Amino acid sequence: MINLRYHIISIVAVFLALGIGLALGSTFVDSILVNELEDQVDEFEADRQEAITQKDVALADKDAAVAAKELALEAKNEIQRGAATQVERHRTELAGERDAAKIQRDALIEQSEIDAAAHNSLLNTIEMMMPRAHLAETSWILLAPTGINSALTWKIRDLLTRSDGEYLGTLWIEPTMNFENPETLDALNRLYGDDQDEMDVADLTVSGIVTTLLVQDSLTNSDTETTPMLISELRNIGLLRFDRYLSMRDLDSISHSANRILVINDPEHLDLHEGFFVPLLQQISQTAEVGTAALVEVALEGRSRGRIVNRVRNDSLLAQSLSTFDDVASFEGRLSLLLGLARLPAVGHYGDLYTSEGRFSQ
Repeated sequence: MINLRYHIISIVAVFLALGIGLALGSTFVDSILVNELEDQVDEFEADRQEAITQKDVALADKDAAVAAKELALEAKNEIQRGAATQVERHRTELAGERDAAKIQRDALIEQSEIDAAAHNSLLNTIEMMMPRAHLAETSWILLAPTGINSALTWKIRDLLTRSDGEYLGTLWIEPTMNFENPETLDALNRLYGDDQDEMDVADLTVSGIVTTLLVQDSLTNSDTETTPMLISELRNIGLLRFDRYLSMRDLDSISHSANRILVINDPEHLDLHEGFFVPLLQQISQTAEVGTAALVEVALEGRSRGRIVNRVRNDSLLAQSLSTFDDVASFEGRLSLLLGLARLPAVGHYGDLYTSEGRFSQ
């Protein structure tokens, strides 16, 4: 039988062995573990230092970027401030220059208006005076289509009324003066009392007007018999009308009174020009003295010039029989008209078109 002493010794031996084993095992394991832990701590510390370094570099780069951005922003703001200052200075200078230019322009306009007024006054005075001592021993009748530029027609009329010649009045030719119009032909047939064809009616009307208007001394080759009432009869059937403003004559007293006929026309009335005025001028050139008639073309804006006067200038018979004028809008043109009319019966073609001889006679 095992006694208590043996058990106590066994238990003590067991605990002693266990203590020795723990001590030995603890010493061996702690050395390895400590080394491993130290290595990990060192690696962690190195990583931490690398992270701190990278952080410091990143912070430095960030600070540099922020500083650069701040510098760029400051430079931008400085440029903007400088540009704004320069723009404001330019605006001020520009406003000053504009004000000075406006003042100078207003002064120039005012001076120009003063000069223009003085110039126009002088021209008006000259134009009022220049017809005097011209056109002596002449008597004028004007023919123009209804609807022509009346302002220029009146200027020409005023030119004649202020001259030493006699202005008899104006015959306004209506659009109904169309020898192809059946109503016009019927009215003229009733007037002449015989059945006439279109050509005969046109010839009778044109030759009758020429013979009725011109004094007998101006006619050199006419056997047309007319009545002093022809113009009144043509007016009554609506082919023409008589304007006696500034004339001392009435319609009944202008018959056989003109030794000059002035025809005024524009490109708007080409049909009337070919159908009536050109035959009228041809009749004058055939039956009256050279230089008895003259033709004026009134220019229209946007329309080609020359079709009125060139119809005469390009006709050898008409070109030698009457004078033409292609510019009456200007003062020089009206002066040319006056001097050209004063030269009649010497024929000339005046204006600035290539078909003219020049603005004034050479």
